[in-house]
Order: sequence, then structure tokens, then C-alpha cells
Amino acid sequence: MATTIPSSGTITSTGLGSGLDINGIIDKLMQVEQKPIDAINQKISDVQTKISAFGQVKSALSTLQSAAKSLSDPNTLYAVTTSVGSGAGFTATAGAGAATGTYDIGVQQLAQAQRVATSATSTFTPGAGTLTISAGGQSVQIDFSAGGTLEDLRNAINDQANSLVSATLVDNGTAKQLVITSRQTGTNQAFSLTGTDGLSGLTFDPNATNPPTDPSSDIYQVQAAQDAKITFNGLTVTRFSNTIDDLIPGVTLTLQSVTSSTAPLNVQRDNSALEKAMQSFVDAYNAVNNTIYTLTYYDPSTKTAGPLSGDSALRTIQNQLRNTLNSLTGSGTLRSYTDLGLTFDDKGKLSFDTATFDKALQTQPSAVKQMLVGTDTQPGLATRLDSLLTIDLQTGGLLDASVQGLNSKVTLLNSQKERLQSQLDRIQATYQQQFNNMDTIVGQYNSLSTYLTQQFNALFASSKSG
Repeated sequence: MATTIPSSGTITSTGLGSGLDINGIIDKLMQVEQKPIDAINQKISDVQTKISAFGQVKSALSTLQSAAKSLSDPNTLYAVTTSVGSGAGFTATAGAGAATGTYDIGVQQLAQAQRVATSATSTFTPGAGTLTISAGGQSVQIDFSAGGTLEDLRNAINDQANSLVSATLVDNGTAKQLVITSRQTGTNQAFSLTGTDGLSGLTFDPNATNPPTDPSSDIYQVQAAQDAKITFNGLTVTRFSNTIDDLIPGVTLTLQSVTSSTAPLNVQRDNSALEKAMQSFVDAYNAVNNTIYTLTYYDPSTKTAGPLSGDSALRTIQNQLRNTLNSLTGSGTLRSYTDLGLTFDDKGKLSFDTATFDKALQTQPSAVKQMLVGTDTQPGLATRLDSLLTIDLQTGGLLDASVQGLNSKVTLLNSQKERLQSQLDRIQATYQQQFNNMDTIVGQYNSLSTYLTQQFNALFASSKSG
């Protein structure tokens, strides 16, 4: 009889002695022996399903926490919108808490940067020297002592005075011009040039009487530095930049074009932002309840249950959330969560009536925000829920403790499984040895039977021939 034990651990035998399917018999026996491990695998699968279910709860609670935080976010509580009249030479954006009102604005003049250029009729040839650039209380000396081409001078200016000006070359078809432009707009950024030796021809003073503007000059003014000028509610206002963010608190004006008349700017509260945040909160709250119900249900008629049926941690969290809303108080005529348009049905689903909320927000905006955010001594809905959910979701919290307990159970079950598997390996080896021995004995008896049959047949043939 030949017996083979492959590296995979599966034992095969030809059963030459007995003619039996030894592997098939052992496999059937091992299927019976395997049942305790199958039971452990099922337990592990059930526990992992519970761990996954807790993950769904955590995700739903995290979404609810984010929705609750949004209720106290200044960008939501104090959101504003802007609208600009037709024909305005400006745009406007506003941040949370911007000063609301109507403003009359006209653009009389745009801020612009100073720009000078070398002669438009003949290309300037630089020589070795220095060029001092002064603007806004700063001065930078360009070292050009090695001399070079006009391209080299452009590069030196950009490398050494990049914070003040930028330099470019423009070929106008007649001459190559070096153009120097201030990095910033406004008269306070007007720059002067002082050249020495081979760069003395680039000397320029923007404050000089009648600075050169003739394109045939060695250097001339293409564009003078200029401040922005607007009319604001009948007043004349100047700024160095076309972006003005210090005129109306929280509002940024961007000037675009000069206009012959003024245009209105309306800045008003955007109650829709808080309304949307409230609806998102209600949706997230209901999603938590739906998730918990799906995972904890029990149907006595079919005797089916969710993976977390009867879990005390989830019941505790559900009660905490409901109690947070039930215990909410306010001021004035806003006394409970129902005054914010929130109501529960008989199944615990939360609904939101926007009309009730909008009326409260229009008549008592401070009281609404107090109920949502709270005060130093009495936290509001958003603050209380955020604190509660932080505790529930943190490491060591209710959910984490439940998951840790389940993970420990999986570890224990895996240990039991390893021990049982070792026993099964020994049992399988014993079965294999026993069947191999049986096969050998049966083979020996078969050989003896064949030998005796041959001997009897020979003896019978001999006696018959005699």
C-alpha cells in the first residue's frame, strides 16, 4: 500500500490493501469533529456583525454631532447676504456678523500702480552701475556693477527688488523697452529710481514737477500711482487699493470700474442658512433613531432580531438625546423646543416646521440663538448635544466600551478555535494512522488468501491429473 502526505496537510491514500476510500472516510469523520469549530466561527461572525453595527451607530452620531455644531457656528448664526444695484462699479462679499444696512456707493476713481518705461524710440543700453529703487518707506539697491544686457538688468531687478516692483521687456517694433511696475497700487507705493554710472539715465522721481511723460525720453512715466476714490453715503473716501475691507464691518468691496452715478448695496441677514442647518440637524437626529431601531428591533411573531437587540448602551444614548431636547428652555416667549418648530410624533420621529422657526427668528432672534448656543451659565441645544456626543464617541465612552468588549470576545473565541484546531489535527493524524494500519492488515490477509487459493488450486489440479 502507498500513502502520501502532501505539504498542504491533506492526507491521501490509495487504499491498495482494502480497496476502501480512506480519504473519503476520514473527511466524513472530520466533518463531525469540525462542528465545534464551525460553531465558534459562527459566534465570531455574529460578534463581528455587532462590531460593524456599532460602527454604523458611531457614523450616525458623528453626523448628528456635526449638524449640532453647525447650529452654533457663527457663519450659520450670523450669516448675511449682499445685493448690489444694477450698473454698480463694484462687487461686495460679506462675512458672518457683517453690519447690515443699505449703503449708497459710487466709484469715482480706481487705484492703480505706477509704471515707467525706457525710451520708446531707441533701446536703452545699460552700463555698469547701481540702481536704487525706493517705495513705501523701503529702498533696495540693485547691484549691476558687472554690467550686461538689458535682459540682464531686467533679471537683476526682479531678483533683488521683487517685493517692490516687477520688470519686463517689451519690443514695440522700434525699440526694446524696459518696463518697471509697482507691485502694489496707491500713491503710497509710488517708487523713485536713482541710477549711478551706466544706469544714471534711469533716474526718475515721481514727485518731481511734471515728471517726463514723453516716450522719447530715456525714461518716462507710463502710468502714475493713484488711489481709489469712492463716494460712500455722500462722503468722499480714498483707499490705496481697489479692495476695501475696512469701510463696512465684515464687508469687502472690490472696485471694478468708474461710474457716473452711485448704486445701492444691501447687506441683510440670511435666515435661510440657520433654517437649513436646523433641517440638517432634524434629518441627522432621525437618522440616528432609524439606525438604532434597525439594529435593535425584535419581532416576536417571527422571532427575528437586529444584531444589537437589547443593547443597553444604545437605549441610554437614545434617552440622552431625547432628554436633551425635552429639557431645553429659553427666554421670552420661547420656552421649549416646540417654540423652535420642533415636534415629536408617537414613534419618536422629529419634525421641523419652518414657518414657526422663521417667525421666532424674525421676532426674537436673540432668544432663538440663546436656545441654540446658550449662555455662560446655561448651555443651549447645540452646546449640550456636542458635549454629550463627545463623551459618547470618545475613547472609553459608551460605544467604545461596548466595542472593546466585543473585540475581547473575538480574541477569546479565536484562542479557543486555535486550541480546537490543534486537537483536530491530532485526531486526523490518529485516524489516518489507524486506517493505514487497517489497510496494511487487510492487504496482508488478502495476500494470504490469494496464496492459499493458489495452493489449493495447484493441489486440486495435481490430484485430478494423478
